[in-house]
Amino acid sequence: MNLAAAQTETRRQAQAGYYEKLLAGNFFFGVTTINAAVPAWLATVAQSRKTTAVVEIPDKTRLLKAELLGKYIFVHDDEKMASGEPCFYVYRYSEDITGQPEIKPENLVVSFHCQPVERPKVNQPVLTYGVVRNGLFELREIQFACSFEGHRVP
Repeated sequence: MNLAAAQTETRRQAQAGYYEKLLAGNFFFGVTTINAAVPAWLATVAQSRKTTAVVEIPDKTRLLKAELLGKYIFVHDDEKMASGEPCFYVYRYSEDITGQPEIKPENLVVSFHCQPVERPKVNQPVLTYGVVRNGLFELREIQFACSFEGHRVP
């Protein structure tokens, strides 16, 4: 074997080794990526599709037939909305023993099936009001923080 043929053979072997290492590395990366993504996906599926916010209503405000004033917990349930049930719930604010907001069925003020409206994303809850007779405020739409959807009151 001459010198040029020996150099070509050595190069071919080096390239073959490089491609084998590259293929093995890509396989390892692909398996790692899939394994890391599966638990996150399962956690997302297992989580409830409810959005909540604690909201302070500083002035007497009408919401359907209820009058709000003070602190409330607003909850939107995507699964109930999809099935046509009341999906938006407003609860009087209460806390558990650790000081976290606690939703209690006996604190339900009002519930309704909202009308979803596409909106620009917001960083904090946005409440849209109107003014009705005698200067009373009326809550017309609620948008949760980090959401692209407003929830219009029917």
